[in-house]
Amino acid sequence: MKVIIISGERGEGKTTFLKKTISELNKRNRTVYGFYAENTKDDSGKEGYRIYDVSNNSSQLLCKRNAPETGNLNLLEFWFDENTITKGENWIRKGFEKNNPVFVLDEAGKFELDGFVWDNILKQILQQNKGTLIVTVRNKFVKKIIEKYQLSSHDLYIQNNLLFTIEFIDKV
Repeated sequence: MKVIIISGERGEGKTTFLKKTISELNKRNRTVYGFYAENTKDDSGKEGYRIYDVSNNSSQLLCKRNAPETGNLNLLEFWFDENTITKGENWIRKGFEKNNPVFVLDEAGKFELDGFVWDNILKQILQQNKGTLIVTVRNKFVKKIIEKYQLSSHDLYIQNNLLFTIEFIDKV
């Protein structure tokens, strides 16, 4: 299995890079499964994240900061909706029966390292051992993500230059 890590800092453009990647893969008739996440704020200014299904652009609120009414899983200051986590996992699982799927997961970090949020689906993707996984990771978590999920045993590529190129797409 090929694993591509798109790394960078918060707000540096990992998700934008991922969205360009998804668009280009679709132009090349590659079927992509999974989601990207975007920051959102409600009318009261509470920060959160929505995940977007890459196959149809539908979205669901994943979590909000300091808003217990929005979720049933509290991790640090965020309240996650476990139903949305399940929905995101299901968007990825659609690719499990395909021959050469491209899975996208935006993003893996502290919560996954601690066994939460996308930890289980990451393990399931890697157990499938087929296709390509593209995952965004903040720089400070890259080494730990590689170690935890034993990514060095896969065809691993780290994209830390967020200048989008066709050469990058050719690697997928």
